[in-house]
Amino acid sequence: MAKIRILLLFFILNQSLTAQNLRNFKTKNEANTTERTYMLDLLRAEVREEISQKVVIVVNHFIVSGVYAWIEGSAQLKDGSKPKMPYNGMDCCQVEALYKRVNGKWVLKESGAFSTDVWYYCIQESYKDVDMRIFPKEKHDIIMCK
Repeated sequence: MAKIRILLLFFILNQSLTAQNLRNFKTKNEANTTERTYMLDLLRAEVREEISQKVVIVVNHFIVSGVYAWIEGSAQLKDGSKPKMPYNGMDCCQVEALYKRVNGKWVLKESGAFSTDVWYYCIQESYKDVDMRIFPKEKHDIIMCK
């Protein structure tokens, strides 16, 4: 009986240690400021490259779990105005991105800014180990190709 209790205790401890905790980065705080700022800098640089304008990202959703993170937000100029779209067919101002931590450093794996389509359709097929909880629930069917 003691062996069963020990095995059960070991199993419970193992599950709690390996479970992925969700971290909400929507709002900057003391615990996430360095990591969040670094990740937003990566996305801002990507957007700046695309439209040749410096932007700030207004974060609507930013969840981290394990080695993945998903962000959704709006790009705007520092004064709060909309950036000028360099091409017709760009839809201001939404941005989305998937990050992955590789060798301890966050990398922007996929991103889309000002898109007129759902570029992340079926993205889970390319990242099978991603925790679906990082995505907004209303987008799970799109993420999973349903």
